[in-house]
Amino acid sequence: MSAQTPNTETITKILLDEANLAFCETAERKDEKGKRTLDGSGWDDGKMDGEYDEVDYQNILQWQLKAAQICDDHPELEEKTSEMFQATNADNAEEMLKKINEDENILELAKGAVVIFMLRFPTVQSFVNKGHPLVLAADEYMLENSNAENWKDYHHIAYENRWI
Repeated sequence: MSAQTPNTETITKILLDEANLAFCETAERKDEKGKRTLDGSGWDDGKMDGEYDEVDYQNILQWQLKAAQICDDHPELEEKTSEMFQATNADNAEEMLKKINEDENILELAKGAVVIFMLRFPTVQSFVNKGHPLVLAADEYMLENSNAENWKDYHHIAYENRWI
């Protein structure tokens, strides 16, 4: 287990992947476009009982609602974030990260996902012990990296951006 700072490519890919995944989570919501509510979350809070404080859960719901509204208002970002993710490599990661930071909606989707992750898993041990129940089987990056290093990458992003 390395305590190294994640490289720019890793940071950029995490932010783009999370921004893109917001569209999947939005599609699984119980509410509809134009009628979004806190109660519309696709999460089954009963299955996650005891994973977070009630205050944290309310914050999670607010971040999810904000993400759903951005996804509703900017559906083109789903394809854009996917294309950016696929195009990101070690040589252009700085440029891609700059593009993320220049697009307030992509940045807000990524920020919300990272903040939710940190609210769900406030310590490395909470992540390693629990895993990440929202991970889709097709999301190989998260499945392969559901370890302490992955948590540290998210923590670094959140801390460096002053999101936590």
